This record gives sequence, C-alpha cells and structure tokens, in this order.
Amino acid sequence: MVDHHWLEVGKDREFVPNLNKFGFVYIITNLRNGKAYIGCKQYMHYNRLKEKESDWKTYTGSSKWLSKDIEEIGKKHFKFEIIAEYKNKRSLRYYELYYQMKYNVLSSTMEGSDESAYYNSRVGGKFYRPVESYQDPEFRKKQSENAKKQFSDPEARKKLGEREYYKDPEYRKKLREREFYKDPEYRKKIGEREFYKDPEYRKKIGEREFYKDPEYRKKRSEIIKNIARDPITGRLKKQNVQAKEK
Repeated sequence: MVDHHWLEVGKDREFVPNLNKFGFVYIITNLRNGKAYIGCKQYMHYNRLKEKESDWKTYTGSSKWLSKDIEEIGKKHFKFEIIAEYKNKRSLRYYELYYQMKYNVLSSTMEGSDESAYYNSRVGGKFYRPVESYQDPEFRKKQSENAKKQFSDPEARKKLGEREYYKDPEYRKKLREREFYKDPEYRKKIGEREFYKDPEYRKKIGEREFYKDPEYRKKRSEIIKNIARDPITGRLKKQNVQAKEK
C-alpha cells in the first residue's frame, strides 16, 4: 500500500515513484469546478552538509489559492496526478515550463466565464501573470503587512538565522563581495533612504532590546573601533561589522 496521494495521470491508479529520478511534474485538479494547477516537485533536498527526503508524499502544491480551496472544501475533492518523472533538475524545470505553456495556464479560462482555468499565477518559477493587483496600493500594503508580521515573530526570525548556508564562511564571503555593494552610487542611495531621516524610526531602532544589552554594545563598539571607514563614502563598512559579529 502506498503512503502518498499521487496517481498516474489519466489512469486513476496509484503512482509508484522511481526515487532514482530527481523529481516529477504534476497536475492537481479541483473536482468540483475543474480548475487545475501544474507544477513540479523534487524527491530530495540537497545542501552542502546533507540531503534529506522532501515532503513530496503529502505535497499539495505551492499556490496559496489552491491551498485555500483545499482547506475550505477538503482534500478529497481534489485529484493529485503525476504527469512524468525526470532525472535531473534541468529536465524537471524545463518540462514544468513545457506543460505550463502547453496548457496556457496563465491565459486559459473556464468555459462560459472569465475565471482562470488554472491556479498558476506564474510559469517556470519566474514569469508572472500580468494582473492589476500587483500595482494595487491595497494589495502591496497587504503584502508589506504580511512581511512585517512574519519578521516580528521571534521564532520565525530565529529560524531564518539558523539556516545552514548562513553559517558557511564561503557563502557569507560571497555575499559581501557582491558587485552592487562596491558601487558608490548604490551605497549612497541606500544611505539616503527617507526612513533613515525619520526621527521616530531612528528612535524605534535605538529602543530595540539587544541595543540595551551592555555586552552587545561593548562588543559592537570594539568591532567598530577596529575597522576602517570607507574611503569613498566616509561611512563604516557595515557589511564587515555584521559579518564579524556573527
């Protein structure tokens, strides 16, 4: 007996995975209205330290609209089908885009209406549906509030800080050496942001809990004393401060 919800596309029989492959392209269909979602999923996650199995067995797609419908009407009203498996990431991404384009997931509409026939809002992981909502001030405001809410959660911030690649010296060095950090115009522009000039914003920054910690302030002071100012802007090399603190 399989321990996942995937079927072979068009055959209504249990899908038997080949775990020697890299991943698969799938289609998830809402059985009530026929609306579908096409995407891809890999079997394993890889990083510099280890590899581990992904959540492919219970995966239900990356569309928030699809997830919302699954939550509201129940998973039993959706069909999860595998279109094909592929041996490497390049092939997987190519065929994900191929099937998304083949079925016109961004432009197809449901029969008799203007509603999109697919939950997809982008194809190939980068090309977005040109919808007005992205320019809507209310939409952008909502997105900003969601981001602020996430970063205000201590657990979420801790989880971000504990990502393995942040602990890799080579990765951190690569970040510091990015070209735009060396561009005087870019750095000047960053320093001239309006919120840096706002007294309320600066006051709020100064009231952060870690700034009140004597040990933290002493350590930061010692770091700053031991680094040079940038010869172009006259500002401290902030990225070096952050790196050394870590």
